[in-house]
Amino acid sequence: MRGEKISIKWKLILYMTCFVVSEFILLSLFNTFFLDTFYRNIKTNELKTTAKTIKSQLNLYNTQYILNNEAQKGGMCVEIFDSEGNEIIYAEPVPMGIIRNISIDDRKRLFKEAKENGTKIYYENMSTFNRNKHYNNFDNDKKSFAFNDNYGKILRHNGPSDIIVLSTIAKMNDSEVVIVLSSALMPLFATSQILNVETLYMCGVLLVVSILLSILIFRKISIPIMDINKKAMLLANGKYDIKFNSGGYKEIKELSDTLSFAAAELNKTDELRRDLMANISHDLRTPLTMIRGYAELMRDIPGENSTDNLQIIIDETNRLSNLVTDILDISQLQSGVIELNKTNFSITESIESVLLRYRHLKELEGYNIIFIKYDDVYINADAIKISQVLYNLINNAINYTGGDKTVVIRQILKNDTVRIEIEDTGDGIDDNDIKFIWDRYYKVDKTHKRAVSGTGLGLSIVKNILELHGFNYGVISRKGKGSIFYFETKIA
Repeated sequence: MRGEKISIKWKLILYMTCFVVSEFILLSLFNTFFLDTFYRNIKTNELKTTAKTIKSQLNLYNTQYILNNEAQKGGMCVEIFDSEGNEIIYAEPVPMGIIRNISIDDRKRLFKEAKENGTKIYYENMSTFNRNKHYNNFDNDKKSFAFNDNYGKILRHNGPSDIIVLSTIAKMNDSEVVIVLSSALMPLFATSQILNVETLYMCGVLLVVSILLSILIFRKISIPIMDINKKAMLLANGKYDIKFNSGGYKEIKELSDTLSFAAAELNKTDELRRDLMANISHDLRTPLTMIRGYAELMRDIPGENSTDNLQIIIDETNRLSNLVTDILDISQLQSGVIELNKTNFSITESIESVLLRYRHLKELEGYNIIFIKYDDVYINADAIKISQVLYNLINNAINYTGGDKTVVIRQILKNDTVRIEIEDTGDGIDDNDIKFIWDRYYKVDKTHKRAVSGTGLGLSIVKNILELHGFNYGVISRKGKGSIFYFETKIA
């Protein structure tokens, strides 16, 4: 279809095909245009290496054997002659007469050229030889020389069209001699065609292998990724109970596990969101219903405009105000817009000040709130925010303490650290639920209960304030034994 994107499988096959075709084109171009140059460079390096070897062993007693061996190994002719053109040593694997038949004058000129210019490389095209004339000349300007016509005919009719010659000066028995190495250069046109055909067959095989490899990669990598993508789209549309497959290679397994974990966390967050909306709605509806009920009662029934009824309306209004304030506090804390105003203050006095708010609750409801301290301790923190932490932790303990209605607050000193503990005697918390209790409106038993004190958002506020301070905090709880909430910091 128009505008439809190509699938990964076909992209892989296309890329592999393009790679193989490009490889074939590059190899063919190399075989056609660069093979001859590459071949000549190899032959040149062979001559240079052989010349160095001969130079290093020229004055040994078995020089002739060494030269014969080097000539046989490199398929080249080796000749050594002096400045007068007299031949000293000659070796070639097959008698071809490349150098041996040049004249004495040409040898002298060759010696002179090597002495003046050092090691030289010459190329001679045998197709330029004159078939009807015996050539014995050496052209100094073109840096080339021709050999006898008989050898030229042999080259033209039986194989090589060019020869390569190296000349260099060396010392032999305290005299200067010239070493001349020559080797035939075979025509590479047929070789290039053979290599191109071989390359074509090899690339054909590689193309088939590449297609099979693309299909294998698609099955092992692309199909799992496509499956993950489909499930990720469902996850984006709000289906949080989805499970990602963890098969395949290590990276795909890790991706699947990460997405599965993210889906589980989103599912929990969604449940918490629904609980939050339900609980906040409940906490808003209850005081509003009471306010409306008592207001209508006071309006419709004479004599109900009493102080007690007005106090109930005021209390419920305060509860609504505190709930809205706590929601705003959580929003500000989590957005990072609140800045701490740290000072040195007495945490002991702060606890005592917070406990004054519970006199009415202690007198009317029979709660027993005990504060255990041994010294007046100062810390460096935001005094107002820490008071909010203490207030919310004590509220939580009051809401969940046992039938004895006892809450114990401890101030514990250890070296340069103070630890504040708030303990209740309630039912305790399961280990699986402990990590969730700091979330907004998380309920262990999932049954909404109107708090005796506070708004139900206290622990979330506590968590954000303590983390903003960098204080260590946590909870220790056992089922049926109650819970201990704590935080600790350095003494100022």
